Amino acid sequence: MYDPIKFWTKRDRKISKEGYVLIKVPEHPKNFKGWYYEHRLMIEKELNRMIEDWETIHHINENKTDNRLINLFLCSRLEHNKAHAA
Repeated sequence: MYDPIKFWTKRDRKISKEGYVLIKVPEHPKNFKGWYYEHRLMIEKELNRMIEDWETIHHINENKTDNRLINLFLCSRLEHNKAHAA
């Protein structure tokens, strides 16, 4: 069973070429080369579970570096596409 990572403020971070904040968390099961998206870590911590493959996260103000919970909306990919089309 996966236990969400609770603290990552003192870890290495960088911005992906797509503009998202990446955190160095090699212990995360879905990491890529040791990195994982901060906005996904935020939601996983809040829900106390890993995000499902069919779930995605929408940045409400469309600022990919604004990972405050108030700016993040967990949704399906269809809902996410509709949010961007609006």
